[in-house]
Amino acid sequence: MYTYIVVDDEPLTRRGTIKKISSLNDTVKCVGEASNGKEGLELIEALNPDIVITDMNMPVLDGTGFLQQINAQYPDKQIIVISGYKDFEYAKQAVSARAISYILKPFNRETIHLAIQDAINHIENSTEIQNKIVSVEAEREYAKYDYDIQSLKNLILGYHTTPLELVSAKLKMIEKNHHFILMTLHSEKPLDESEIKNLMLENGFGDLYLYLPHLYNDKIGFLILFFPEKTPLQLPSLCKQLSLDLINLFSYENQKVSIGISHTRSDLLQLNNTFNETVQALNSKKISDNSCYYFFTTHNEPIKTISWEKESEFLFRIEAGETQRVTELIKDLFENIATEELYTLYDIKNYCIGLAEKARAILKLYFEGISQNSQSSSIQTIFNTMFSFEEIQEYFLQVFTNISMSMESRSIYANGDIVENIMTYVKRSYSNNITLEFVSSLFYMNRSYCSHLFKKKTGKNFVDYVNAIRIEEAKLLLSQSDKKLYHISKAVGYDNVKYFFRVFKKLTGVTPEQYRKV
Repeated sequence: MYTYIVVDDEPLTRRGTIKKISSLNDTVKCVGEASNGKEGLELIEALNPDIVITDMNMPVLDGTGFLQQINAQYPDKQIIVISGYKDFEYAKQAVSARAISYILKPFNRETIHLAIQDAINHIENSTEIQNKIVSVEAEREYAKYDYDIQSLKNLILGYHTTPLELVSAKLKMIEKNHHFILMTLHSEKPLDESEIKNLMLENGFGDLYLYLPHLYNDKIGFLILFFPEKTPLQLPSLCKQLSLDLINLFSYENQKVSIGISHTRSDLLQLNNTFNETVQALNSKKISDNSCYYFFTTHNEPIKTISWEKESEFLFRIEAGETQRVTELIKDLFENIATEELYTLYDIKNYCIGLAEKARAILKLYFEGISQNSQSSSIQTIFNTMFSFEEIQEYFLQVFTNISMSMESRSIYANGDIVENIMTYVKRSYSNNITLEFVSSLFYMNRSYCSHLFKKKTGKNFVDYVNAIRIEEAKLLLSQSDKKLYHISKAVGYDNVKYFFRVFKKLTGVTPEQYRKV
């Protein structure tokens, strides 16, 4: 029986971690908890656990100081670092302390189980490992190599915040004498690292490749291929054949694999750029494609515009907090997209990001502290791990249902008076193409009855009411901004500038130019 302690300043996180590990009670047992590094050191001294599971961001003595003292005083302890931050400095400290695993919150049961099993394997094999270390220098080189591998993973994903300097002799030698190509592998199921490494050895790559699993997505892996600067090999042909071999490797389990291939580069510092190239290559994948490979090219096809006739209704249902209808409409959107096989993943992502920004703009109207830019950046980062139609659909179904559920509490259109609800919608959406027929459908009404009800309640025809709202807003823009007239016309919902002028003069008695001069 192996023992472990959990060091984290959040009691709920500690209990959650222990609960996730509880099914391994026949193998490993929790013997203590601590809320900071100081208490953790006291527990280690008192209980001598085999494994230490620790957070990084803690009071009194944080993870950095805690790891340093463990490494100095208890070098035999197996360390698992759990952090809520994708911070390279935290990862660097974990690597320096020879942590077995570096796990990002939130994590699932399988992830922590694998880390625990890895720690147990290290304990059981420690004697054998020690016998293989023939010198202190060899041990140092191993640590340097491991540090370099972690650095390269962070560099690929853009998490490396300081200039990279390789420290292991092996990688310094390879980088000095070779150029490289990055291949990003994406699978519908977790990738088996051992099978990929066996294939590379069979293809004669030896030490001239690196396979790096993604930091937190087991369906993505990075294959770095090294070549002499003046290689006689035809690299496109070699990459094509290797891609086909990798695709066939997993085809027996009906596992679909897609591969993005970068340009050749000479400096590993450019790994993030090459990763972005592979992302762009994978984004050229069409809905009709299954397993395939894609080369990065600077000559990309123009973005295909996705037109969804129910977009305006969708945004209304978001604002109204009608989550069930939002779910139905999202399914309708992706069913419509799926009928056009020539759409690429980039076309779909581009449209969905725009749709998400519109939904977030609605959310921002009713909730403080919501940043539009940070959300777009977050979605873009997530999109760099999604390379299948199904993944994009599942992600956005979750995004939009979450936004809709957030809006439920606001009850924007819960007023029992339907005409009041219609007036609220017009005031909010005057810049859109608003018709009586469309508004009637939003409130599940017959067009004629809606027109009658609106006139009875307000004394105005629907069109006259919409024009009045638009012209009032136009008057504000004319007096408070120097925007050109056609921009103002567009901003208040009139695509036809001449019609805007005619309506404006009818309701105000003057033209827009005359009103601005007053």
